[in-house]
Amino acid sequence: MLQWPYYNDQDARKRQIDTLKVFNENVVQIKESSEYRIDFTVNQKNMCLNVILSPDFPNEKPSIFVNPPVLHPWVAENSNQIVGAPGLLNFTIHSDLGRVVQAIIREFQKSVLNITVEVSSRSSEASPRSTVSAQSMLFPELNNFTIEELREILESTDLQDKLLENNPQLIELDLETEELMSSIEEVAQENIAKQQTLDDMKTEVIEIISSIVQMKMNYEELNKKHQKLCEVYDPHCIRNCLREAALKADEDADAIAEQFLLGNIPVETFISKFSEKRALGQARRAREERLAYQLAQLDQTRT
Repeated sequence: MLQWPYYNDQDARKRQIDTLKVFNENVVQIKESSEYRIDFTVNQKNMCLNVILSPDFPNEKPSIFVNPPVLHPWVAENSNQIVGAPGLLNFTIHSDLGRVVQAIIREFQKSVLNITVEVSSRSSEASPRSTVSAQSMLFPELNNFTIEELREILESTDLQDKLLENNPQLIELDLETEELMSSIEEVAQENIAKQQTLDDMKTEVIEIISSIVQMKMNYEELNKKHQKLCEVYDPHCIRNCLREAALKADEDADAIAEQFLLGNIPVETFISKFSEKRALGQARRAREERLAYQLAQLDQTRT
């Protein structure tokens, strides 16, 4: 039989509980991760299994109880606890809790004609004959054995194991488990085959993200340049620059006139430079006034 991959105790416990819900209908959680009820019907009678999981589960087998109590070879005498189910007898951490419970329910439903709901007045009247009949229903080959052979089986664990290995229900359970494991292995192989494609797509996504990040950085840099250019070429900013330039030209003209009065520059130089600065200042002031008028007109149209 194929082996399950490694699970820690918590993962193994969760996986077992998941199989309980996968392979069975009407699973009701009584206490989280500890107790569950599975409802089913037998011959139009409502029954249920109570599954109790100890803190050591799945290293320890679960406790399963049937309600209402029934007379069945898998059920303990004078009790409603199921103790003889093959899945419970051979339960390990690699078993499937859902399959075990499913097999128990199927057994009860198949044996509907042999199941008798216990009441207190009849529990004390169960005869050895009914017990033998129930055991024969589970192991019909026992009917062909002599008393000595039966005693030999009872005393030999090897013969008991051989009897269990040849039991049709256990063989069916093993086959179903093998099929399930094969299906899981196929899915795992498909996932492995898709790993390279997944890695390629992951690499492509990373490259796209890197490209987007670079584009965002370029956009932010261009946006800053755009904002600076907008400030430089803003009409109000140009108007202020023209005003300051006109004032600067007037100050330069006044400085030239002061230098002329102090006798530091000749008349010809004074006339040439003074006229140039005055003309420049007047031209800039005229442009500033014309731009201010245009901006005022623009503001009026907006309002």
